[in-house]
Amino acid sequence: MMDSPILPLPIQIVLDDVGWWTSTDGSAQGGPFRSGMPRPHVPADYAAIAQLGRELNMRPQAAMMLCDWDRDLLLRDLPEATWMGADWDHPWRQHPHLDEAASILNRSADHLELVVHGLAHEWWGTGSMERAEWATPDGQMRPRHLLQRHLEVYASILERNGLGSLPDIFVPCAFNHSFGEDGEGIHRLLADHGIRYVSTPFNGMRQTKAPQTDHIAIECGVMTVDRGGGAPSWKAVAAAPPEVVNGPIVGLHWPNILHQDPSRNHEVVDAWVAALRRIGQAPDRWLAPDTPSAWSQLAHVDCTQVRVTDDGIDFDFNALDALPDCVPLDQFVIKTKGEKEPHFLPGVVVLTSVWEEEYRVSHLRRVRGRC
Repeated sequence: MMDSPILPLPIQIVLDDVGWWTSTDGSAQGGPFRSGMPRPHVPADYAAIAQLGRELNMRPQAAMMLCDWDRDLLLRDLPEATWMGADWDHPWRQHPHLDEAASILNRSADHLELVVHGLAHEWWGTGSMERAEWATPDGQMRPRHLLQRHLEVYASILERNGLGSLPDIFVPCAFNHSFGEDGEGIHRLLADHGIRYVSTPFNGMRQTKAPQTDHIAIECGVMTVDRGGGAPSWKAVAAAPPEVVNGPIVGLHWPNILHQDPSRNHEVVDAWVAALRRIGQAPDRWLAPDTPSAWSQLAHVDCTQVRVTDDGIDFDFNALDALPDCVPLDQFVIKTKGEKEPHFLPGVVVLTSVWEEEYRVSHLRRVRGRC
C-alpha cells in the first residue's frame, strides 16, 4: 500500500488597492487612504503584477479601485462614493497612463485576475469619510439601492477603459463584511451581479450564522473564503515575503510587491516568486493557477476524505456534496509520493499527472462532479 496521498492546501495571491494613480494617504484631510505608496503609481506597477503571475504560472487577484479611472466623471452622480461629492473631479482622466495600463492588463489577462474592490474605498454619505464603501465596521451593509449603483458604475468604468465586464470576484473594502443574512445581505446583491467568489478575514466578518467549514462560507451561491491574517502592513513598500503560508490566501496590498524606483519593481517581484515557489513545493501546499481552482481545491481539503486501499486511491465526497450549491467544485489536485502514476478507483478522471520534485501532482475531475 502506498504512502498517504495529500490534498494540498491551495494558495492564491490577493493584491488589494490596485488602480490608484494618486497614492498618498489623504485620510487626515477626509479623503481616502489610497495605496500609501510614497510615489505616484505608474504603468510599470501593473506590469509587476503580471510578472508575478507569469513567473509563478498563476493569476493573482488584482483587487481594483476605480475612481482614478473615471474618465467621464460618472461618480458625480454618486456623491457618497467620493470625498468631493457632486463636485467630483480628478487629474488622471485624460492621462496617457490609463491607456498604457489598460493595455498591460489586457495583454496580461492570462497572468492576473481583475477583482471588484471599490470606487474610492470609503463612504461619504454624510459628507465626512466613514469606513467603508460596502459596509460599516460592524458589517452592516450600506443601502442596497446605492450599492447597486456602485456596482453598475464600477462596470461602466471598466468597460469605458476597455477592461471588460464586471468580474465575478470581490474583496470588500477594509474587510467590512457580513455572512448569514441570506437574501437580505450583501451576497444576494453580489450574486445578482454575477459575483461568485469572495475572500475576507473571517475573524472580522459579521456572522449571524456559522460558516460551513473553518475556511468556507457559502450563501446565495457565493463562496467566501477566509483570508486569514499575518499580512505585511498595507503600505509597506517592497515587503519581505513570508517563510510559511498557513492559509489559502497570501493577502497583500499593491505596495508590498513594488519598489520605490519603479524600474526596480522586478527585484521585489523576483523575491516573492522565489519565496512562493519554495512554499508551493511543500507536500501540503499548492500554488493554484487561478481563483476557481483555488476555491474548488479548498473545498476538497475541507470536505473530501481520501482512502488508500489495496486496489488504489478512493475518495468520499459526501461532506463536499452536503455544501450548499455554489461555484463548480468538481476539480482538485492530489500529491503522491513516487514517480509512478497512482491508480484511482472509479469516480474520478485524471486530467494531468506531473512529477514535481519529490511528489507527483495529479489534477483530477469528478466523473459526477458539480458543474
